[in-house]
Amino acid sequence: MTARSLQTAPLRRSTAARRRSRPQTALSPEHRWVVAEIVFKMGLNGILLMGAIAALVRLLPYQQVQQAKLEEVQMQVQETQQRVAELRMDFNRSFDPQQSRKIMEEQTPRLFPNQRHIILTEPSKK
Repeated sequence: MTARSLQTAPLRRSTAARRRSRPQTALSPEHRWVVAEIVFKMGLNGILLMGAIAALVRLLPYQQVQQAKLEEVQMQVQETQQRVAELRMDFNRSFDPQQSRKIMEEQTPRLFPNQRHIILTEPSKK
């Protein structure tokens, strides 16, 4: 084959290409119902999607407020746990027989008979 014969030769389609190219025909009534059903379902799903997005947008500020409250409560819990730990230490100290005398001295103004109460004052200027 020469270049000239290739140019003038009609192009032949393969059998697979012929099968793929179908002439456009109008949809049958059954197909129209299927198309209408698909369009209806897509539209309904779109509306539901918009509703879900709107609900999420409205819930975001509420969620942020709840997060702030949760952080505040967690801080209070932490402070309370520290206070409980201090009170437990004090409680254990109060019931320790070895420290009962020292605790009694701290909590009452009384002194043992062999002790004297000393009060420091500023010297007066003359």
